[in-house]
This record gives sequence, C-alpha cells and structure tokens, in this order.
Amino acid sequence: MDKITNRILNNIGDDGLIEKLLALSKSDLNSLLLKLFHEQADTITPVDLLKSFRQNRFTVPSEIDSIAFHLLEAELLSLAQEMEIKPVLLSPAAPFASCSAFGCVDQNNVVSALRGTEILSDPTNMLAIIIAEQIRNLKLPVHYCTTARVLRAQPFPKRKGYSSHFGLFCIVSCGTCEKELFMKQLIYYKKLFVNKQLSIVLRKRSGYPDNFFENMTELVKNEFPDVPVSFDLEHEDNNYYKGINFNIHMEKDGNKIEIVDGGFVDWIQKMTGNKKLRCLISGVGLDRLL
Repeated sequence: MDKITNRILNNIGDDGLIEKLLALSKSDLNSLLLKLFHEQADTITPVDLLKSFRQNRFTVPSEIDSIAFHLLEAELLSLAQEMEIKPVLLSPAAPFASCSAFGCVDQNNVVSALRGTEILSDPTNMLAIIIAEQIRNLKLPVHYCTTARVLRAQPFPKRKGYSSHFGLFCIVSCGTCEKELFMKQLIYYKKLFVNKQLSIVLRKRSGYPDNFFENMTELVKNEFPDVPVSFDLEHEDNNYYKGINFNIHMEKDGNKIEIVDGGFVDWIQKMTGNKKLRCLISGVGLDRLL
C-alpha cells in the first residue's frame, strides 16, 4: 500500500497530501470524501455498473443454498434462545476501526466506508461493543449471539468454496467468572453438535497464569469426555486471544473441517476500563457447516 500511495502522491505532485487530509476534523474529511464520491458516481453509466459488478470480488453472490443457509441460522439462534443466549440482529455496518482499534486486525483487511463506518467484518466485535455500551444496565453474566453475512478484504483463494463474504454465527459472553462463561458456551456447542464426530484443539495464549489453561482444559474434557482433545502450546505470544483459544473440528467424508473458533479477549475491559470484566467470544462458520 505504501508503494501505491507514494506513486499516487508523486503523480499529484504533493507528497504531504495525506498529512494535510489527516489534519482535517473527521467531519470535514468525511464531507470532502462524500463530495468526491458524489462527483465520481455522476460519471458512472449503467454499462459501467455492469462491468464493475463483473470485476468486483466483493459483490459476487454466494453459491450457498440460501434456504438452507437461513434455516441453519434459525436453528442456531433458536437453540441459543432456549439456553438464554440473547439473539441480536446487527446492522450491516460497524463503527469505523471496530476491529483494528483493539490492535489485532489490520484495517486493510476491512472494507472501510464513509460516515464513520466500515462494512461488518466480525460480529463478535460488534456484540462486545453493544455489551460494553449497555454494561451499566445489564445483570451479569450476559450472553449475546447473532448471525451475520460478513465481508473481508484480505485475498482469498480463487477456487470453489472461497468467497470474500461468508456467514458467521457467534456468541459473546461477559461476566466476572471465566469458568461460568466457558461452561455456557461449551454446553451450547455440545447440544448443537450432538452425535457428530468431533475433535478439539486447545491453544495456550498469554495473559493468564499457567494454571488457567489447565483449569480450562479440564472443563473441556469434562464436557466432551468422548471427544479427542489435542494441544498447541506454541505461539503463546499471539495477542488476539487471552489465556486459551479453542477450536472444534468436525469430521465428514474423511475430511476434518474447523467449524468453531473461540477464546477469551480483553475488548470489554479496554472499552469500559473495568479490569474485573471477562469476555469470551466464539464463532461458527456457517458456510463451512453447510
């Protein structure tokens, strides 16, 4: 991106343009960009629009069966509601930098937009933001869930089964006891995948004492006594999750597919300044599950 930006600035003849634009207030910068896009939109013809659709990987429709997809959404949300995990219907837009502000995601992997927004790329971040905003009025622990079609900007393989947009189901739990939060989500996935051939991978992450990982491991083994559990004790410095990261895999037709990814994060602590709050997130890839 720096190489491309430098080329553009050289062509314009103003190497300091980025700094000048960043010196504007957010509202003034947004107004300027709105004007630019308005002028640009006036030059687009219907023929241009069709050509753009053909070339833009972000707008290609999914090959997934839409009825099967929505039925799966209803199944996951209904089970969650039965277990007092509150379903939330999210906006397709998120606040600008809703992922990168926590220091774990590059903004270039998100489709940024105007008016202080970006296209939703991770519903766990949005549920955490909603919980943080409502925290004073909530009785903890609280468990929210959602399904969403998300869009991500990083390159994906150009082959069947890969798309820039895909479906996710996620749970975000907040409270003061890690064990309580972890048990809630484990029981949900145990009910969801009953009679399925599963395996679990547990990865140790930094941010907690060593016995935390051991205690969480015991919870997993007790809740899934017949499921093979393996461990990855390397890359503890990965700072996305704290303490533990768990993956659930499903075996089908001889293939092992990762369908659940989750772990503890410090997002709500950072937003509220309350170090006693704990947050556990997890997500299911709906396209993969189908």
